[in-house]
Amino acid sequence: MVVLNEFPVMTAGAAISMHQLLNENKIVIKSHGQEIEPHPEARIVITMNPPTREYRDSEPMNSATRGRFRSFWQGYPDTVEAEVDALYDQVNTPDLVVDETTLTKIVEVAHRTREDVNENWPTLSTRNLTIVCEHIADGASPQAALRNVIRMVAEPNQYADDAFEAVAEIF
Repeated sequence: MVVLNEFPVMTAGAAISMHQLLNENKIVIKSHGQEIEPHPEARIVITMNPPTREYRDSEPMNSATRGRFRSFWQGYPDTVEAEVDALYDQVNTPDLVVDETTLTKIVEVAHRTREDVNENWPTLSTRNLTIVCEHIADGASPQAALRNVIRMVAEPNQYADDAFEAVAEIF
């Protein structure tokens, strides 16, 4: 299995080589003419962030490439509870770093940042929440950790101070 992370930022020549591989089941190395055929059980997995407001710098995949792959959307967990469950085991191994009540409040803030009505707020991803928990492990309060990460991920056209209101309301 070959995993190509952040596929849309791949150089155009490399992407065209992928087209040849997917169309003809081989790649020809131009510099010396060598043909490479993958093993019949080989699989290619590509990943990318979607070109949404949360990932403003992400490039959409062109339709010629997109048509050569089966796509699966992996969004954020649907509920606060599901995301708390996923994060709890990640951040509390082997020692307790963030209790479930505090983690629930942190995730509630993240869910607020992802709402379309808050489009001028920075969006907190699940990955960002693990960083919040790392700050807490280093001794920061949950509120300070959240504010720091919100400010860190804010784009120039976003208003971190507006998102701070959600932190104050939930904590």
